[in-house]
Amino acid sequence: MLKAIGLAASIAMGWLGIAAPPQQPPPSTTVSPSTTPTTAPPCVGLSICPPPPPDAEGNPPCFYSDGWQATTSGTGIEVWYFHEPQNMSKAEKVTAVVRKKDGTTESQDANIEAGQQVHRFEFPAIAKSAVSEVFFDTSSGRCFVIGPGS
Repeated sequence: MLKAIGLAASIAMGWLGIAAPPQQPPPSTTVSPSTTPTTAPPCVGLSICPPPPPDAEGNPPCFYSDGWQATTSGTGIEVWYFHEPQNMSKAEKVTAVVRKKDGTTESQDANIEAGQQVHRFEFPAIAKSAVSEVFFDTSSGRCFVIGPGS
């Protein structure tokens, strides 16, 4: 009985193969090369990132960890100075300078002690939208601080 069912199934499958239309090859999936260049998001704030070029005045970028942003309350900005590892053993006087879009500037000084890793400057009266550029002035000269949209 099982042999009869197996034989019937084999015959049916054979007939299906003969009666079925021939298989079509799959459609071509050739993709033409894209002419639109792809761009990776900018690499900012990491030690592996290439430094940005100098600003319009020729000032180099500050240490990759330095930065500025709006305060959490949104009413002012904060500027972060990180003592570069190779200079950690030296005390440093740092001035944070905020140039506003109206052309005026505000600044704050800080004495960074030897071994001090970070200092936070706060400018509560300067809105993020009013900032044109932020700088650090040190014994090494002036550099620009990377911030939102830089």
